[in-house]
Amino acid sequence: MLTDALRDLASALERRAASAPGPNRAARAERLRRHVTEYLLPRGRDAGAPLVIVILGSTGSGKSSLFNALAGRAVSPAGVLRPTTRRPVALAHPDDASPDLLPGLATRKTVELIADAGARRGIVLVDAPDFDSVELANRALAVELLEAADLVIFVTTATRYADQVPWAILGRARQRGVPLLAVLNRLPAETDDADAVARDYRNLLERGHLEEAGAFGALEVVPVAEGALDTERDALDAAAVGPISQALDRLMADDVARRDLAMRSLEAALSGLPEAVDEVAREVDHEATAATALLDAAARSYAERRKALGDELGRGTFLRAEVLRQWQAFVGAGQVARILSQGIGRIAATVRGLLQPGPPPPAAEVREGAFADLVALAIQHADAAARRTATGWLGDPYGERALAVDATLWGASSGLGGRLTEGLEQWADGVADEIRTLGEKRKGWAQVASIGVNAVGTSAILAVFMHTGGLTGAEVGITAATAVVNQKLLEAIFGEANVTAFVARARSALGVLLDGAFDHERQRFTTVLGEQAQLSGLADQLRQAARRASMRE
Repeated sequence: MLTDALRDLASALERRAASAPGPNRAARAERLRRHVTEYLLPRGRDAGAPLVIVILGSTGSGKSSLFNALAGRAVSPAGVLRPTTRRPVALAHPDDASPDLLPGLATRKTVELIADAGARRGIVLVDAPDFDSVELANRALAVELLEAADLVIFVTTATRYADQVPWAILGRARQRGVPLLAVLNRLPAETDDADAVARDYRNLLERGHLEEAGAFGALEVVPVAEGALDTERDALDAAAVGPISQALDRLMADDVARRDLAMRSLEAALSGLPEAVDEVAREVDHEATAATALLDAAARSYAERRKALGDELGRGTFLRAEVLRQWQAFVGAGQVARILSQGIGRIAATVRGLLQPGPPPPAAEVREGAFADLVALAIQHADAAARRTATGWLGDPYGERALAVDATLWGASSGLGGRLTEGLEQWADGVADEIRTLGEKRKGWAQVASIGVNAVGTSAILAVFMHTGGLTGAEVGITAATAVVNQKLLEAIFGEANVTAFVARARSALGVLLDGAFDHERQRFTTVLGEQAQLSGLADQLRQAARRASMRE
């Protein structure tokens, strides 16, 4: 249905306005959204609603005087003070003056609505602000009223009809497809001069393809001579604007004619939607491409630093020597190394001795030290990823705008260390649980495993952190020695196959933990982009909704 398509379009435009990187683009989307919600939707729901006729003109053109002439009394102030129309005035019969009239403008209390029993039924006459007003808000409101009109009466003067601003408004009226009537005010007293001005104006209208925009056939231009005024009513002379008054009287008397004119304006507005929306959608496409490039750059930076962290973790060289020496002193690495060649039985005996009651093993201290080393290393790589990402974003206007929002993006987040430490503790608990399970399965070692589970768990954690492959020279030293001792101790308790499997699982779980931490860090860059990071598909939604509305699907 038409209303469904228009609601979808309004929703997409609202999202666009919220995501626009600058005020001009946001205002463009918001104007279009209001056109949908305040004109297209109400008119689409009720083609028989009162006809909205808007009088548009430049400063001093006499549009308020025309409004008073058509109203039959002084309703809108006219005079030398500019801008004369500081607030739009809408005149309607009491039967038509409902809250649904000009819904958005009425809600924002932008228009002064006057209910008058002498007003024409079925017609709402609006005196708009000057579209070239020195007050920017007035200009914007004049354009907004153009978008909400079923018919526009365009007023200009003999001295200003060729000005650029009026033609910009006429161009938008033609693009919008709104039916037009025209008034050429303040023509010279000399007939020849007046005719020459009128001919030139008509030629300009023809060249601007506005002849076919007339409300009742070819565009009618009503000439009004200089001084043709009704000073008592602060209005143009009634006889001078008689053709327009008569046209409004005919519309008042003919429900079908009013409905047809309203539907003509609606159909023209709907047919122009795809073009108007595509302008917004192209901006979204450009921004989505830019946002994707920024996010891809962030993803590459964090992926590279995460890989570098994994490489260092696999070598185990990040562990401080004092942490490893403390663990070696506990397990008696030198003694174990001497008996490695004497068989698994002797190693098993050594393990039993190590795990018998005696001085408490430094498991907690060693584990805490190892975790601190890993956290420090992870923060170092996260810092590097953040700096590289932020530096890369500096060359992009959207990236620079995002970085200005959050200066902390130049480094790792302040909470990374705490999150990692908490995650590592939970991960270590999982390692301990698996050790208990393996100990229960190996009946002969169940008692030993339960007695020394914390020590064995620490040994397993160090096994995950250390791998001797690729180490040469001085690197082999204490790291390689500790890695060998841990591996042999664990194999003596659980068997080689079991150790290989559960260390692999523990490494995988640790990898998931670190992946999540780095994803969380990278997500800060996605968050700071706001709605721009979620633009994928918005341009298509805008275009599809506009197409459906234009085709009344």
